[in-house]
Amino acid sequence: MVHNFSTGKYRIYRDEIEGLCTFPDSDCNEKAERSITISPKLKGRRKLDVIIHESLHAEDPNATEEWVDTAATNIAGLLWRFGFREK
Repeated sequence: MVHNFSTGKYRIYRDEIEGLCTFPDSDCNEKAERSITISPKLKGRRKLDVIIHESLHAEDPNATEEWVDTAATNIAGLLWRFGFREK
């Protein structure tokens, strides 16, 4: 699966890594693949949080980990309160 973010196209993988976002930077090959990896073992609110977390990294690779972590948890909490669940 591929998803478009404002920074480009990211290939989405399912793997044992809980969550990971990779993207090329000024020190590596510009043609390196942008990707997000999400563990298929994640469920419920934690899965929602990790998907949002890695998506925020894709949208702003320069954001601090602390900001991304807080923002993802806040957004996931709001969406969860509104009843967003995986079918």
